[in-house]
Amino acid sequence: MSWIAMRMPPRVREWWIAGTLAGVVYGVLLMQASMELPAGTPLTGQIAYQPAWKTAMAIMLARGAWFHRPLGERRWLVVALVFSAIGDFLLALPGLKISFLGGLGAFLLAHLAYLRLFVPMASDLRPQRLLGCGLVIGAAGALLGRFWPNLGEMAIPVTVYIGALAAMACAALLAQLPTPLAALGALCFVASDAMIGMARFLSPFDTYQLGIWWTYALAQVLLVAGVVSARGEAGGR
Repeated sequence: MSWIAMRMPPRVREWWIAGTLAGVVYGVLLMQASMELPAGTPLTGQIAYQPAWKTAMAIMLARGAWFHRPLGERRWLVVALVFSAIGDFLLALPGLKISFLGGLGAFLLAHLAYLRLFVPMASDLRPQRLLGCGLVIGAAGALLGRFWPNLGEMAIPVTVYIGALAAMACAALLAQLPTPLAALGALCFVASDAMIGMARFLSPFDTYQLGIWWTYALAQVLLVAGVVSARGEAGGR
């Protein structure tokens, strides 16, 4: 982590490290809860002040992103992280009727903001990057086909969400950036959301709870690092 942080502007670095640590702390709290509770117990609602703990990472990363330049990139990066924080908050409230659908909507907007961020950078057309895009699209189609019999009234929202997720991941894979961190982060996001889908529509949620958080936390940390690393604080729009 240190070599990544050292390539960031100082003001971005401080908040990126804080956000990374917040993600680790919440992950440790989840692991502790999973060891103390009977096997298979949902971990949401089992930690004091859980919504605050869960949203801390995205909020701190958004604060760090506020110091990023160019300004146009900063705008969309902050928007993506703010909507991610809203999604985290909603998904941490299982008693709320709109918890899942609201969280899905918030993360859809986060993916669209990331997509808007990466599309202008998407000029890396090397074969391995294009192959990665093909694999992402294929995996998205396969997951949607697997989920389809169980989607019911969620068919349209989930289809739109998976399409946005795949588009965001492909844009990140093709983004011309100094490091491959953003591409790796996007793939981690795909993995995390795939586990959420499997937990929701195929098998019990408890099977994936820890994996969902760690891949998601890694996704956000890497996406931010990929955008801000080795790119400076000064710049245009």
